[in-house]
Amino acid sequence: MSRAAWVTLILFAASAATADEGRPVKILARGPWPYLPTHNSAGIGTDRAPIARVIRSDAELAKAAGSGARITVAKALKRDAIDFTKQMILAVEDGTQPLVGVSGGGPPSALYAVSIVRIDRDDAAKTMTAYWRRVPRGKDQGVLTRPLEAVLVDRFDGQVKFDRLPPADQPGAKKLPPVAGNEVKPVARAFWPDGWPPEAPRKEWVVRSEAELIDPRLRAPEPVLEKLRAEAKARYVKALKVPDIDFTKQMVVGVSGGVQPAGERVEVARVEADAAGKTLTVFWKLHPPPKDKPADGIAHPAEVVLLDQFAGQIKYEEEK
Repeated sequence: MSRAAWVTLILFAASAATADEGRPVKILARGPWPYLPTHNSAGIGTDRAPIARVIRSDAELAKAAGSGARITVAKALKRDAIDFTKQMILAVEDGTQPLVGVSGGGPPSALYAVSIVRIDRDDAAKTMTAYWRRVPRGKDQGVLTRPLEAVLVDRFDGQVKFDRLPPADQPGAKKLPPVAGNEVKPVARAFWPDGWPPEAPRKEWVVRSEAELIDPRLRAPEPVLEKLRAEAKARYVKALKVPDIDFTKQMVVGVSGGVQPAGERVEVARVEADAAGKTLTVFWKLHPPPKDKPADGIAHPAEVVLLDQFAGQIKYEEEK
């Protein structure tokens, strides 16, 4: 092959590689998006029966209450961490109660909380029994939707049973069954008025017009919808630190990292357009919190960026 042919082949290969790599797209503005929820609704009054759980590992806790529960549940129990080699959690959640309105026009609520009133450990029978019941809602408990109580006890690897007792406001409710074996004193206990709802999933979104600023399923008079659009736009303007957003020329792209320990941060590292100009790829990263600031809770970190309008497909790719 001649020298000229080799040069032509090398130049062709270089141009093909450049085309495959994509064209950088300028990010006009960026900012954190702090408005995403950490949890979704678990349903109210929809369960057929209360849920009783025995949790003996981090994996079981994550399955019951989400990946952030190792932080939030430990914090609610006033513990730095839960050592499942030595301890376990017993929990009762009641999602069967309808919400009832109260006098004075307050928000509707379930009428009863739940409480684990006694725990018996029978080593001879290799059985632990947790007695629980509904108790009238306390004045300090606020609105209840899916009342849940969890107790932390020393680990027991035998069978655990849950025995439901009559509600505390019924006649004769103070009388408890005889203790079987030894009574177990909880190490800690905590109450959740809304139970352990599922964690919100990671989110990717794009807003190309003012109409897309609100859920298209919303039905209301146009002045109400216009007000909601204006409020949503104002949040994006504030997050992006720009005077205004012109949706005839610009669009907003957002990406979240899902529920994470508080302090983690999402960054859109770069945006690229393919050679054909039909697809944008948003490359994003999840940054850990500073080492000198341990997580004290959970959050749903996200970032929004302002780009020039693009009508094609948008893809998202996480960079590790």
